[in-house]
Amino acid sequence: MTRERRLLDELNSLRDAMDRIEIEEQVTLAAIAPRFQASATNLLHFIAFHRNNHPGLQMAMREAGLCSLSGCDGHLYASLSTVIGVLQKLQGLPVEPQSPSAAPSSLEVQALLQAHGERLLGRQLGEETGTRTAAIMVTLPALATEQAGLIAELVEAGMDIARINCGHDGPEVWNNLVALVRSAAAAAGRNVRIAMDLAGPKIRIGALPPQPGVVDARPQRNRYGKLLQSARILAVPDEGADVQPARQSELAPVDRLPIRNEGWQSLTIGNRLRARDSSGRWRELTVVDRLQGGLLLSCNQRCHFISGLEFLQEGGPGKIVVGDLPALEGDVLLRVGDRLWLTSSEPGEQWGAIPGAINCSVPEVLADLQVGERVLFDEGRIAGVIREVCPGAVEVDITQARPKGTRLRAEKGINFPDSRLTIPALTSRDLTDLAFAAAHADIVSYSFVSRAVDIEVLQQELQGYGREDLAVVLKIETRRAFLNLPRLLLTAMRDPRPLGVMIARGDLAIECGWEELAEIQEEILRICAAAHIPCIWATQVLDEMARHGMPTRAEITDAAMGARAEAVMLNKGPNLTATVRTLGAIVARFHPRQPESSRHREELLSCLAFRTNSPMPKRM
Repeated sequence: MTRERRLLDELNSLRDAMDRIEIEEQVTLAAIAPRFQASATNLLHFIAFHRNNHPGLQMAMREAGLCSLSGCDGHLYASLSTVIGVLQKLQGLPVEPQSPSAAPSSLEVQALLQAHGERLLGRQLGEETGTRTAAIMVTLPALATEQAGLIAELVEAGMDIARINCGHDGPEVWNNLVALVRSAAAAAGRNVRIAMDLAGPKIRIGALPPQPGVVDARPQRNRYGKLLQSARILAVPDEGADVQPARQSELAPVDRLPIRNEGWQSLTIGNRLRARDSSGRWRELTVVDRLQGGLLLSCNQRCHFISGLEFLQEGGPGKIVVGDLPALEGDVLLRVGDRLWLTSSEPGEQWGAIPGAINCSVPEVLADLQVGERVLFDEGRIAGVIREVCPGAVEVDITQARPKGTRLRAEKGINFPDSRLTIPALTSRDLTDLAFAAAHADIVSYSFVSRAVDIEVLQQELQGYGREDLAVVLKIETRRAFLNLPRLLLTAMRDPRPLGVMIARGDLAIECGWEELAEIQEEILRICAAAHIPCIWATQVLDEMARHGMPTRAEITDAAMGARAEAVMLNKGPNLTATVRTLGAIVARFHPRQPESSRHREELLSCLAFRTNSPMPKRM
């Protein structure tokens, strides 16, 4: 059997697998809304093709001078049938007719993408902005309600979708933002959509026991360690809380230290006091001024004061006793090899009474955890593996932290990338926020969706609002959501409302590992292309520019890669308007649907032509 015949047999086998999956999933296809039928069929073909495709097939097709089907994800069945027909002609075989299928052709795919993009984004791709095709989504800061003209500037700069994060602020701020966006869009004559992100069940570290307060007084030194200014401490009893030192501007900075009303009255200028500070090192304080109701002290070394610490006068009866200091926010210092109990109890209760135990803000997840699964804290800065599972608590072995340890504080996020969590993606708070979104927004972004049942619950809730035009964007931010993405899309396609997908790269990087993110975001783009679903490229796009006014080189490249999606999202920052303009210019230059020619390509070809026509320089 010749190589071409073997290749033909393999391609026919792949097409048979596509036909079979339509039969196997006929119940699924029957539930799909009519406008998504062709897209759902192509997505199933995509799944069947890659289930049965072997790694060397595309190379074999290229070696045979055939299309390798790379870039044909949106019209896979039609393109595969065309390649099969070419092979049959090359071998003198009769071209077999294609079996009937609802899969779209390449021309139909463009129409589907335009239709789905227009319904989600509010405009056809490329409309309103000249050659630019990818829409720009901008996360609105709450301060936009106080900064006159900011939203109007963003609309004028090219913002197509205004994003409001329901995880922050509340209905009063949201109402103001919505009104400002609608007003600015009407004034500019543009259709700017409003998207509202449901917060979802964000799993965080609960409250930690507070720690004793401390005043850290530091002298000023130059880069060589030479003393420039002693540390200044304003020691004031409780009843002297309003005392201020004379010439404070000359003495700044001044650390304020509460002291008990005992022993300090006999101290005079020049008296010295000694004691060990909270670090255990001897420190000496000098009285530099007596104030009405307090003392001004100096220290040439860094000194840590805690409540109850006594500094005694050298050779005299005077003393200073540090008063009650405000408690500090609790934290836990974790090193590799430490063990930590993650519990469902508040500090001081049941499991929480164990030293080193911390509370989980969503205790229901503990029942879904298994020994050997990973736990990530604070965006992956601390990692561990579950060692033991008990009712209401799990013990975690810390496997990753900084060499000197990493501090874990309350409200930091927790991720369980290996666990099959059963908690609902739609929380009670989300239901309240959903009602607001249904009344004011054009798009609802669904956070932490990972199972088909999550989408079914949202669809049931949306039925009660009578908003068939309210679009839904699935935020893919967990490993499980990524692995379930085809099934999530097929479930969402039962509803005819506009649909999109957001690649939430921040959480995905934490869940899946930084080294896998590039591959995963490419796979999500391909799956969305196969389903003809608009995709939003999100998280840290031009983040440095938005924050500090100047992009990094890597950010420019990342934004250009994001232009392959139907929309690109920007986060908040003081330089947001300029960042919107820059992103608009980038996506206009690099979107794949741009014309083949460009100014830079013409200049390059002109330069090459000049070199070709020029005589070769003679050797010396």
